[in-house]
Amino acid sequence: MESEEKMLNKLKGAGIVEPTMWCGGADQMEPSFAEAAGQKLEVLIVLGGDGTIRTAAEACAERGPFLIPLPGGTMNMLPRALYGDVSWEDALKNTLTAPSVKVLSGGRVADKQFFVAAIVGAPTLWAEARESIRDGDIIDAIEKGSVAFQNMFETKVRYLISGGIKGEAEAVALICPLISEEMSDSEQALEAAVIDVESAAEVIGLATAAAFGKWRDDRNILLTKTKRVGVQSSKDIPAILDGERVNLGSSAEIDFVSRAVNVIVPAK
Repeated sequence: MESEEKMLNKLKGAGIVEPTMWCGGADQMEPSFAEAAGQKLEVLIVLGGDGTIRTAAEACAERGPFLIPLPGGTMNMLPRALYGDVSWEDALKNTLTAPSVKVLSGGRVADKQFFVAAIVGAPTLWAEARESIRDGDIIDAIEKGSVAFQNMFETKVRYLISGGIKGEAEAVALICPLISEEMSDSEQALEAAVIDVESAAEVIGLATAAAFGKWRDDRNILLTKTKRVGVQSSKDIPAILDGERVNLGSSAEIDFVSRAVNVIVPAK
């Protein structure tokens, strides 16, 4: 693979020789991560899409190896938040030239973690339609878009935010300190954004903005800081965790995690 050769050359240039390499599709990576965990690695470098990156981060959680997540997908939420909008080659080069450890906080829902943002509710179904458009499958995009539109206004999410804030909304977003415009990296909370809008166009725009924490000027957003949010619905609740679509079932508890994963970034 071309990427494998480039990776080896970059590592060799940084003085890293004979690294262990795993290559494969997203559905083949969990066994690779399990094998990597058994080898007690010091650093895990992952080039992949949002789902692969999030799985790798979960594998490195708590006392696992240091993680360098490189952008190889569409949204590249965690790599972009850490390294900026650069190629994976530049992100790796910059990091290896002047490495620095950064401790990320995040959130956890059931057995899944997120480190950038979680978006909960029917508007997340639009993400699949957007993916189909990017892939050039217009018919599939129309089908998924119509399903998303129907579910958007039929099914609301009931939420309970610690501190007694509760209600119903189209969507709830949980923003991690890494990308929040209001919180420092060291703040021990998630920023909860409750979204209740009247048009599909607004929902699509907000669901996109949710990934990058741009909430300040929107009149349809209720913002608060919290360590826990509970969500319920009459149907299964779709969600996006760091760019990956997941199903939360009809109810879920979302908790803040203070020391979620250790990543390596370029020193400032």
